[in-house]
Amino acid sequence: MVKAVIFDFDGTLVDFINTDVECLKLILKETGAQVEPDSFVDRAVFHIISFHELVDSGKANTHSLHHYRLSNSFSDFGLSWDEDFVDRYKQILLERTTPYPGVPNLLSYLQGKAKLGILTNAYDPILQTKRIQASGLADFFDRIQISGEEIYAKPDPDAFHLICNRLRIRPEECIFVGDSLKYDIEGALAAGMQTILVQREEYLLKNDSNSRVTSVMELRQILRGMIEIE
Repeated sequence: MVKAVIFDFDGTLVDFINTDVECLKLILKETGAQVEPDSFVDRAVFHIISFHELVDSGKANTHSLHHYRLSNSFSDFGLSWDEDFVDRYKQILLERTTPYPGVPNLLSYLQGKAKLGILTNAYDPILQTKRIQASGLADFFDRIQISGEEIYAKPDPDAFHLICNRLRIRPEECIFVGDSLKYDIEGALAAGMQTILVQREEYLLKNDSNSRVTSVMELRQILRGMIEIE
């Protein structure tokens, strides 16, 4: 039986991708630039992927993520750059970080029946902490672990072991819920945890998770049968 449920944050509890797109398009609109919004978003996505590769190779400072992707995207279209755009992006991101429908009710149902945690990869722990608080979900959790504050990050099994230790629960008594096969599911399985893959898209990916769900309702039904109610 499960004694703890640990969640990824972005893409699992909140919709980061669509929120990020909204933020990028709004900043572009505020500049008054005559640039096709989807093209601007595509460049910003390209640059965030490039940034992750630079970090992995030790060639970039993790705290420069938003400056890197935004300034390079502006440069690609010949737009004037202002450092204030970084702060504006963060402000909009905080304002628009909201849970997927049904998530607060799910967490309310789970609270008291199992220990609850968040394990999230984020370069900027201060911003990520603010986003979790802005989502209105922070008070549901017994432990929130942000990789930017730690030695280990997903998919390293030690990241999962660390939050289990802090919750005082063995890995085999925990279930990890996430939307990434590589970072969430493979990492949690390697740590000895049970897993649920959240996959809202219509297409199906081959995966080794214990279960796969496409909605919060499905997730609640699975967890209800797994949690040990004392």
